[in-house]
Amino acid sequence: MKTNYKLLFIGFFLIISSVLFSQNGNSKVEKPIILDSNKVKIFIKYPQFKHDVYSGGFYQWKAEHPALYLKEMWYYTESFYVKRDYLPDGITLPESSIDITRFESHRQANFETIVTLPGFKDVLVLIPGKDLIYKP
Repeated sequence: MKTNYKLLFIGFFLIISSVLFSQNGNSKVEKPIILDSNKVKIFIKYPQFKHDVYSGGFYQWKAEHPALYLKEMWYYTESFYVKRDYLPDGITLPESSIDITRFESHRQANFETIVTLPGFKDVLVLIPGKDLIYKP
């Protein structure tokens, strides 16, 4: 009879501790997302097009989903950067022409990826997938 109580107590302890540890492991403290207003001006056309076409209006979507807007806009502005003059020949890459979703298939999970574009001396550098706060 005492053995049954011990087993019950151990089982109860294991269940409670697994619940506590799983909550601690999954509860990341999210840093506030701060967007660069200059980059937003350059890249806002891409999420605008996406949400005007698919969900009935960008501004309505933005008003109804402010946290998602910040994450998605972060993706379009901060999930990559342009490394200037990486190659000796070519023309300068205009940032406004970069719809980053087109290059998502090149992104690696654990390290930065360099994407060269024919005719340009600048390259795209995609941050690792593990560092994304939003994934399309």
